[in-house]
Amino acid sequence: MDKDELKNLIIYTGVYYADNELYRTRSQIWFKTFDNAQRLGIRVVVRNDGGLPEEMLTRIKAYSNITIIEKDTSKKNTLGSGRREALQKAIDIAKEDGISNPVFLWTEPEKDDLITEKNLLPLVREVLAGNNIVVAAREKKAWDQLPPFQRFMEKRANKRANATIPAEHKPEAELDFWFAPKAFDESGAEEMLAYNPNKDRLDLWDSIMVPIVEAMKKGKKVKGLPVDFLYNEKQIEVESDESNREIKIKRLEQYAQILKELGDPEWKEFFENSKEELARVKELRKDDPKLSGESGKEARRSLVKKFLKMK
Repeated sequence: MDKDELKNLIIYTGVYYADNELYRTRSQIWFKTFDNAQRLGIRVVVRNDGGLPEEMLTRIKAYSNITIIEKDTSKKNTLGSGRREALQKAIDIAKEDGISNPVFLWTEPEKDDLITEKNLLPLVREVLAGNNIVVAAREKKAWDQLPPFQRFMEKRANKRANATIPAEHKPEAELDFWFAPKAFDESGAEEMLAYNPNKDRLDLWDSIMVPIVEAMKKGKKVKGLPVDFLYNEKQIEVESDESNREIKIKRLEQYAQILKELGDPEWKEFFENSKEELARVKELRKDDPKLSGESGKEARRSLVKKFLKMK
């Protein structure tokens, strides 16, 4: 039976909540993802990154297939460290359950259509066939769902990210780095867990991208795999960035920061030469009225202009 192949799979993810339209919509989709996993009998590790109302946390705890890990507020947490904690718990569960060839999958909890037999089985099979890391890739119909700005940025970002892979290690097809889901075996998990040992990396979105390139440099097998995936329409609707300046700024920030961490020489130089402007933009986020005037707007405009001149 097909479902038997999924017994090797353990999914890990993280949830964060804020009381606004964006997260109210996202949280509704989380439960579609969790329902899908429960129907398929798949174990899920959920890292609670904060903000969840008690009733929502209670609802997640009611799933018999979900293990929740709480954030340790006594130590410094990053998005990356939280993901590694969740992965380590998934590894522990695999050992406890006696899974000899476990497959681990990182995904964002809003990708409910990924947690289906049609998409999970091909990913699991590719890992069990000997690939250490399998990077899920979007097909045209998923790309076409995205708002134009996001689609433009992520396609451009993927192109530059693939260019950071040494020629002798490049996989057959370009990898869709900016589509979060990645499946891997224990060898691939080692790369994910080993990221940022010196605590000197950004350790946010880069934590699930940079280890892939590092794995390839070590000769590990990495493959891109198109999946029959569609975004949840409610998420697309609420996260449309056509008129949302803050979402656009976040996309720009992710693009630049991840490529810098991947070692893209132009973006390393960009950050070195833009320290003052970046510091100014960071100050703007503190919501100080003194920083919201024309000088603040000019700092932001200057940085965006410099960004857009680059490839």
